[in-house]
Amino acid sequence: MRLVGITCRNGRFRGGFTLVELLVVIAVIGVLVSLLLPAVQAARESARRMQCQNQVKQIALAIHNYESHAKKLPAAGSFAPPAEAVSFSYADWRVNLRSGTNFSWLVEILPQLEESALRDSLDRKQHITASPAESLAAQPATLLCPSDESRGRMFQSADTFGVGPARFGKGNYAAYTNPFHVDSYYRSGPIALYGMKLGKATDGASKTMMVAEVRTRDHEQDQRGAWMLPWAASSLLAMDLHPTYYGKATEEEANALSFGPDTRSLGFTQTPNSAMPDVLYECPDLAGAQFEALPCNSAFYGYISAAPRSMHVGGVNFAFLDGHVTFLPNEIDELTMHYLISVADGEVVEGSF
Repeated sequence: MRLVGITCRNGRFRGGFTLVELLVVIAVIGVLVSLLLPAVQAARESARRMQCQNQVKQIALAIHNYESHAKKLPAAGSFAPPAEAVSFSYADWRVNLRSGTNFSWLVEILPQLEESALRDSLDRKQHITASPAESLAAQPATLLCPSDESRGRMFQSADTFGVGPARFGKGNYAAYTNPFHVDSYYRSGPIALYGMKLGKATDGASKTMMVAEVRTRDHEQDQRGAWMLPWAASSLLAMDLHPTYYGKATEEEANALSFGPDTRSLGFTQTPNSAMPDVLYECPDLAGAQFEALPCNSAFYGYISAAPRSMHVGGVNFAFLDGHVTFLPNEIDELTMHYLISVADGEVVEGSF
């Protein structure tokens, strides 16, 4: 049976498509779309990944511009002085990352990211929660990787933090403070807890990891990505590769041991997009976090740590201390990554990254 034809001027009918023919055409179009869609999505993700690479490079260059002016790399955060914030517990010297006025290193480099007005709107002499709400909720475009869709996501701090609850905008970039724990006082990555001179990075700027991507969740109690805060996965990273002294009962015993990596940690560290959980102050909705491939634990034993994460296939974008950017795979060798984070362990990694 044919569909109704179209009447021509001479009175004759022009034959139309049969129903079967139309269904075949629709099916062919559907097959073509299904074949083209992955290619289109891959092209879009490639463009997003390149944009994220450009942004992590801008952050690295902003750090260098800051260093040129301040004559040191930015401190990880505005913590209380060591005499107040550092304590020895669970066989390590730890810094209270929620002490002091609690602004992150990213706040310090806002002028170098052409965000001077935002930095000026923050009252950095007071606790961060005393600053204007609209400033705390800011999400500069430079800090957002389009692959993660962080725009509009917020972190709500607890009533007991600072002068009262506040909502913080989320972003997608964090810096390495340590190859061990984010709150570990000794040894260091390039963005040290209390800052350091560039000259202390004796392993070479091209062989020192500095900034990487992080992912966020659309959950207001999940701290990841809250870029103004100097907390794990908010703006700071570490890979949880234990030093040989860790686990000793006393400060005296730990003093006598090496800071070198303990190979018993291998297989349990926080490499890119690690299956090991990020250790946060709070891990709300564990099942939801696991479903989104963003596992986490609450900091039951005091230590804090977090992995770099991205929505890119196979790895994460990293910026090194010399400003160059590369894409490091999820399967990077753990000891290699440890040596790339540590600024002065005397182990210069061979090859290019």
